[in-house]
Amino acid sequence: MARIRSSLFAALCIAAVPLAPAGAQEIQLRYNRWLPATHDIDNKVYKPWFDEVARVTAGRVKIEFTTSSLGPLPRQYELATSGVADVTFGSESLTPGRFPLAEILEIPFLGDSAEAISVAYWRVYKAHFEKAQPYTGTKLLALSSLPPYHIYNNRKPIAAIADFAGLKIRAAGTQLTDTVKALGGVAVPAQITELHDLLSKGVIDGALYTDDGIRSFNLAKFIPHKTAIPGGISNYSTFFVINARKWESIAEADRKAIEAISGEAIARALGRIVDASAKLGDEQMRAAGTKVIVADAAMMAGLKEKLAFLEERWIKKAGEKGVDGAAALKLLREQAASYKP
Repeated sequence: MARIRSSLFAALCIAAVPLAPAGAQEIQLRYNRWLPATHDIDNKVYKPWFDEVARVTAGRVKIEFTTSSLGPLPRQYELATSGVADVTFGSESLTPGRFPLAEILEIPFLGDSAEAISVAYWRVYKAHFEKAQPYTGTKLLALSSLPPYHIYNNRKPIAAIADFAGLKIRAAGTQLTDTVKALGGVAVPAQITELHDLLSKGVIDGALYTDDGIRSFNLAKFIPHKTAIPGGISNYSTFFVINARKWESIAEADRKAIEAISGEAIARALGRIVDASAKLGDEQMRAAGTKVIVADAAMMAGLKEKLAFLEERWIKKAGEKGVDGAAALKLLREQAASYKP
């Protein structure tokens, strides 16, 4: 018990454990593992959470990793709704148009802490998005953000908007693609798992990505130039879901116990872990010789002017879903800015 209490996730969760009815069915769930086996998100966030689930349900609900991925990253939500996997972690950005409300996280300049943004994002979901029921076919367990996106490239320093001209920049999803185009670059669609190959072969000149991702996917050696954008040029929304039928098969008392250690608790844990990884990623790049510059006031003004349409467009999309987008975005920024770990 002392070992469990000392784990990161248990330290972040304060859960009362309801008693399940006698004879409650034991449930075995499969979490689709598509990340590298050494990745912090699986090993330091979800594995401890699986242990917590077993603890708060007295062993009635257990979750195990698959030995290999049951489908590529863009299909993680489909894997959950179809029941191919029971529990999945993925990103709404990879299925353009399906989760328009989640695109709030891809609006630039939301903040510098994934932990703060993740917690703020969950609170915005509960306050504004939940009523739209965007995650049909699943039970949503958590939403979170990766660290803020910066600009990485292997061609030249990017210190002004004009420096983007003609650069082939990896961008996943509609918002990032439109960001690259608005800045004068050529957007190249590619998944996270393809970056090592594309950068090593010079197929792309760079990427809009995160310090955490550069570290986790061993990319520092391909990144001689990084431009840090205060507040981030974008962010990345992630979901954590369980198949709806599997969820309903769990005893009610056990579902309540699982909910008590999910939501904001997972958002906080994941944000904290990827923030720590991002710090290590920045240090790794500097040690590898990456030249890091911070966007100056002139570049930031240019970025804000060029990318203002992203915020305006998202607010309109939110309105089409019956959500006050301006209020949701205001709450997100306020909650992220005022967040205290």
